[in-house]
Amino acid sequence: MTDLKMFSGRPPEWSLRRPKSALQHLYDLVGAPLRMVAFPDHVSERLHLTSLRAERLSAVLPLMKGRVLDIGAGDNMLVNLYREASIGTANDAGARDSKGLDVVDWGGDCVIVENCSHLPFEDHSVDTVCFVACLNHIPERKQALTESWRILKPGGRLIVTMIGRLIGEVGHAIWWYSEDKHRDVAEGEVMGMDPTAVSNLIRAAGFPYVHRSSFVYGLNHLFVANKPSSLV
Repeated sequence: MTDLKMFSGRPPEWSLRRPKSALQHLYDLVGAPLRMVAFPDHVSERLHLTSLRAERLSAVLPLMKGRVLDIGAGDNMLVNLYREASIGTANDAGARDSKGLDVVDWGGDCVIVENCSHLPFEDHSVDTVCFVACLNHIPERKQALTESWRILKPGGRLIVTMIGRLIGEVGHAIWWYSEDKHRDVAEGEVMGMDPTAVSNLIRAAGFPYVHRSSFVYGLNHLFVANKPSSLV
């Protein structure tokens, strides 16, 4: 198991609440250089600044449905939060059967694979596949997206978050606490990807339409693509 010092446990409840209060918006804006550059997530949260992980988690959680596979899951926080939020809802059964997957064992009870060229799941077996801030770190990203298409049920959903190439390169040079500093960096990894490149990869995997939006001052991008309910 890899050192878990980079992970800081569950984000506080207030940090995931949406919409944010006007006061929190203002405080986050004033503290943006600290929460986006200088401080790891747990330090931001201790100072009541919304961490980058909380921004990403709160953007993705409302879009998840059914049985989820979270790729690049790290400590499996996204799946754990989804399970808690789904208790007593229509997503309950699927959430309990949801999985995180990674190539490094961060201690989150994830499925561990050598790479993402083949995902150990049957065809049409999951409802949602997530890549949260990780597609750029997967050298075989084309195959991973094609595999996502394979394992998604008709009507299933793909969710991806990504920072741009330039901000990613600058950020990863500065972020002394980021996960790539705690493991070997594989050939083919990049530190960010431009939105058009991500959209093109998703379409090339078979998804006919990609909806793109932005969050955290336009520096993070959210991509949502649905597999058609019926394939001709």
